Amino acid sequence: MNLILLFEADLEGGRATLRGARHVHLRTVLKTEVGDAVRVGLLDGPTGLATLEATSEAESVLRVAWDVDAAPAPPTELWLAVPRPKSLRRVFLECTALGVARFVLFRSWRVEKSYLQADMLQPEHYCPVLHEGLMQARATREPRVVIEPLFRPFLEDRAKPESEGAVRLVLHPGANSTLGDQAPRIAPDTPVVLAIGPEGGFVGYELAAFEAAGFLPVSMGERVLRVETACVAALAQADLLRRLRR
Repeated sequence: MNLILLFEADLEGGRATLRGARHVHLRTVLKTEVGDAVRVGLLDGPTGLATLEATSEAESVLRVAWDVDAAPAPPTELWLAVPRPKSLRRVFLECTALGVARFVLFRSWRVEKSYLQADMLQPEHYCPVLHEGLMQARATREPRVVIEPLFRPFLEDRAKPESEGAVRLVLHPGANSTLGDQAPRIAPDTPVVLAIGPEGGFVGYELAAFEAAGFLPVSMGERVLRVETACVAALAQADLLRRLRR
């Protein structure tokens, strides 16, 4: 952990009481002693330093001083055909660390029905993974997660208004444009929506539905990537394009 994530329930009177995994991490990994300071952040709130005041086998008590307001979430959304549960966990973890405002997960033709029943689509399973990604990145803004079980109603009725004002891109093998070609359109504050399908790509109807909703097909090259690799690579490229315009 590069930051200990705190929750409102941990706090009382300027102090935080930690039990469980975060307490164990302080004692056994960071080997924090009374008087030591660690970097902390409040979920969806500021970051700061916390000084260890007391510790026992059961809990650690920290005195917290906030010093930096929460940075806004990057204006990037990831719309993703639901991958295998193990892949989805990696996507949640790595993409949260890179910075995503919202995940939208939907079923496409090549997505198995069973994937929508996966535990990783339940908040009690994905929230700890999102929090792990935030702690890795020293960030506090938790991405929203939206599940859309039906492709057609989502794409035809809601996709266009929900992405209004954003640069809309759908990754598709063989597209004439590349993500890098979009550099003139992506300024530092430009919202971007990246739609990524299963490893076999979207079928013809699905790609046409994205185009009807204002999405431009783009390619990331000739290599066929795993879903989790494509997500990380696309987010990294979008972030680089933003930085080039600063």
